[in-house]
Amino acid sequence: MTDVAVDTVRLRGPHARRLTGVAARALPAALERALADVGDVRVDEIVVRLDLDVTAYDDETLAVLWADSIRAQLLAVRRESVSVGPGGPVGDPVGGRVPGPRDVLAVVHALGATEAGPGMPLPRAVLELADSDTARAVADEIGADAWVSLLRTLCHALRLPVPGQAPRQATGTGLGTPVERTGPLLPSSLAAPDAAGTQKRRVDEAGTQKRRVDTADTPLKAEELPFTPGEVLDVLAVLAQLVDGRTTAVETAAVTRGAGLVLLYPWLAEHCRRAEDLHAGLDGLAVREAALAAIVDPDDPALADDPLVGLLAGRTSSEPAELRVPLARQDEVAESAARVLASFAALLPGFERSSPGFVRGSWIARLGVVDRDRDPELLTAATRPLDVVLPRLPYPVGLIKLPWSPPLTVRFRP
Repeated sequence: MTDVAVDTVRLRGPHARRLTGVAARALPAALERALADVGDVRVDEIVVRLDLDVTAYDDETLAVLWADSIRAQLLAVRRESVSVGPGGPVGDPVGGRVPGPRDVLAVVHALGATEAGPGMPLPRAVLELADSDTARAVADEIGADAWVSLLRTLCHALRLPVPGQAPRQATGTGLGTPVERTGPLLPSSLAAPDAAGTQKRRVDEAGTQKRRVDTADTPLKAEELPFTPGEVLDVLAVLAQLVDGRTTAVETAAVTRGAGLVLLYPWLAEHCRRAEDLHAGLDGLAVREAALAAIVDPDDPALADDPLVGLLAGRTSSEPAELRVPLARQDEVAESAARVLASFAALLPGFERSSPGFVRGSWIARLGVVDRDRDPELLTAATRPLDVVLPRLPYPVGLIKLPWSPPLTVRFRP
């Protein structure tokens, strides 16, 4: 959408006069940026409620938040009005229909001839593997060895962590064994821990109905893959909700595993400065990245190369650092990270005494997609069951900025 035409704007509320000025001066440009990637659409009416303190923002920031709310409502209206033909929704990326097993097979064979590497783009049709029937059809067609190879490729491309670089223990889950999915389930390193701080697969508090998945007849050897097939496919299911439906490829280099960091932004600058003071002789950017990574998972230094970590630390390029130097006082940085998590939990009624592990698993470790080509830059983050308590936070997270980072707009999906 390159042109935005608005016939009438009706404003209600105590700040209508202020918003009238914002609508006249700053909203048009903000709308053009917010709707730049939205296809042609015409709607009769959109109702937007700004649940924020208008007096706490300047005109430009208000316009960005307002435009983002309009975008969300516009996309919701468009989804409701999409016409569905015999093959699926009109405008889907595969010939006007939902990609099926044959479409996925084509890209699977192409991936088989590609050298797997962290951050490699994935054809969007791969996300259809999140569908149980499609996954089973593909697994049956290509065989157990190729299926395991495909899942390994996905793990590498998505930079899924392997805790301690040790193989997972057998869990009874295999290609021939029905897998109970309460989806979307994240890998065990992203699952919510129990009260004792040990990792376990997350059960959806909202009571999502379980579904059984059968993916092939040959058992998967536990030592060949760090995650069960169901866990890998559930990551794809989450990504399918986050990426633009019109895109042809998923830029996995833009996928973050710590999207919940934005919920902690009031404490991030102080935390990073503490880490820099502890390591005065090192590069400040690298120290900030390591400090932010420690909040998401202090035992996974690879998170320093996470795209959201880099953005919040002030890295201007999406390219990660060439060399990482371990922090000499990492234990003190980890203690600072734990204090940040405790400060956040203290604002959530009923969760004030939550352990750092529980806070990480429930709110911080979540998937998201960073778009650095937008202005302002955009994070689309997955939702989690306990997000129902986030409205109790005394600060908004729609638009954030640290002293060394660019402005970042935040959206949560679905």
